[in-house]
Amino acid sequence: MTQPTHVAPATGNSDLPRIPPLGPALLATYPFTPPPELGGQGTPHPHPVVIVGAGPVGLTLALTLARAGVRSVVLENDDRVCGGSRALGLSRRTLEIWDALGAAEPVVASGKRWNGGRSFFAGRTILQFEMPDDGAVRHRPMLNLQQCYSEQFLVSRAAMSPLIDLRWQSRFTGLRQEGDTVRLEVETPQGSYALQASHVAACDGARSAVRAAMGLKLEGTSYEADYVIADIEMDTDAATERRCWFDPPSNPGLSVLMHGQPGGIWRLDYQLGAGEDPKRAVEPAQVYRRIQQHLDYIGETAAWRLEDVSHYRVHSRSLRSFRSGRVLFAGDAAHLMPIFGIRGLNSGVEDAWSLGDKLAQVLQGTAPESLLEVYSQERRAVFDENAAAANRNAAFMTPTSAGMRQVRDAALVLALGDTPLQDLLNPRQAAYVPLRQSPLSTPDRDEWTGGPAPGEVLPDLQLPTLPQGHLLAAISTRPCAIWFRDPADTGLTKAALQRLGLDVIVVTERAVPAGGEQVHDLDGTLRDRMAADSGALYLVRPDHNIAARWKRPDLRSVQEAVNRLVLKTAVNHEPTLPQPALSATERVYNSLGELLDRTQNKLETLTALALRLGVDLGDAEAFERAVHAVEAAQKARAKTP
Repeated sequence: MTQPTHVAPATGNSDLPRIPPLGPALLATYPFTPPPELGGQGTPHPHPVVIVGAGPVGLTLALTLARAGVRSVVLENDDRVCGGSRALGLSRRTLEIWDALGAAEPVVASGKRWNGGRSFFAGRTILQFEMPDDGAVRHRPMLNLQQCYSEQFLVSRAAMSPLIDLRWQSRFTGLRQEGDTVRLEVETPQGSYALQASHVAACDGARSAVRAAMGLKLEGTSYEADYVIADIEMDTDAATERRCWFDPPSNPGLSVLMHGQPGGIWRLDYQLGAGEDPKRAVEPAQVYRRIQQHLDYIGETAAWRLEDVSHYRVHSRSLRSFRSGRVLFAGDAAHLMPIFGIRGLNSGVEDAWSLGDKLAQVLQGTAPESLLEVYSQERRAVFDENAAAANRNAAFMTPTSAGMRQVRDAALVLALGDTPLQDLLNPRQAAYVPLRQSPLSTPDRDEWTGGPAPGEVLPDLQLPTLPQGHLLAAISTRPCAIWFRDPADTGLTKAALQRLGLDVIVVTERAVPAGGEQVHDLDGTLRDRMAADSGALYLVRPDHNIAARWKRPDLRSVQEAVNRLVLKTAVNHEPTLPQPALSATERVYNSLGELLDRTQNKLETLTALALRLGVDLGDAEAFERAVHAVEAAQKARAKTP
């Protein structure tokens, strides 16, 4: 059993290598280094964790384990990081996680920030959106950086940890679970070998070899929609934002997306038509033609050069469980999501962060093996919510039936007028999905008017009075109590909280000597964001999620909540946050599309529906305004060249 090691969070990244300019020179090729097992000198005990896959998910997991003092072996089939931009959008939550692992600084320094975008139809802007960003937290909502560079920075960070054994050119070929260990087979340029592990983490992507070796299948939907993804180098002053075109002349009846990247690189994702051959579509001549047509359409005259091209099909699929015995799944090995909303890599990083925290507790003997089942429950629930949002995006971008396409096209026409359709057009960029019904959460017993509820993430507020300047840097690998101490309350003490195994941050309203255990909140920023009066206490998990909160805690209640985190108290079966609901606009949109798919005479059906709605509305003037709005939108569409 690995002995517990409580490690303070990384507070800076000055020990990281100096960042070279973005470009091919940054991306190293790694030689094969023979491991001890290849020469018959394997370790006398199983490795605590073997991670298959050294992409962003596998490397995040290795760094999370190392943060808690747990060793891992990482197997990577290739001799370098990935090529091309791939998953380029990094969410605020991903940056917060990498911050805790000491890996965010070069990523943030190299990436391009953005917080909004526009959608176009018939030559007009039909949506302009901005993601919420009040500036009070450490990171901005979204950052673009090619995945190859993100991976390279994570590799550099992992190379600095003596607890991470990263093995390049080492291909996983099979496994067998044997009681309390797992035996893995590995193929290398110098032969094959076996190694033993207490647990295995499959982080090997959409075509997971581990998943295939275990005979497990992803379940869900594969959309009949293919996209070509092209990276081009182009010197332009266009804004770094998400731009989406519906039915542009450059791609009639289909869609095109465009994002800015560092280094003068721009990414275009363009949808292929039904019946188009993806293999032919990625041929250079075809790609050049399609891209030039779109650049001509948007008035972009700069010279450009093709850097990379690939093909993608839209999927929304998942394993039923992210755990199979001693084998755990994370990222694309566990689930696939549509590209719309930038959820794939970001949800995978969150998987790895959650798994690393729980796996470390199990290996160090502070929590039972069943805590890994909680990992699967929590992250599968997050996938379901993420997928629901991504599926709504996919259904609008790539309608799967004639009825839904007819309604989508009608929505685009109405958007040319003043009909409020933001609920349909909003791309719902990746946002952290809370743990709405975690077994580890303690439901509120008090009435709260704000603040993060159990299951939500502690906001990374910028607080100059903290030694590291921001709140999440104060969270270590142990649970933490953030206590807004009331000097008049003698029923709870800091020492008593520490005896429960908690780090304790005492929040005061006046200046106190600097230190990691107290923070003076002179302007009330922390109290306001946490909706905390004097005496309130928040219990924060090592993975930054709120576990419980009280307005006037007693030691017994705190003890029960702490015990619940390691399954020593009956688990929670109540939701701590409500489930998200479809807006009225989305419900109308779906109902109308389904109706059109069920009927043969669509014109008669739509006429009858309009008449019935007018009668039910009972407001002739409102109905006439709707008629005029539709006519105006259709005229605007007709004027499109």
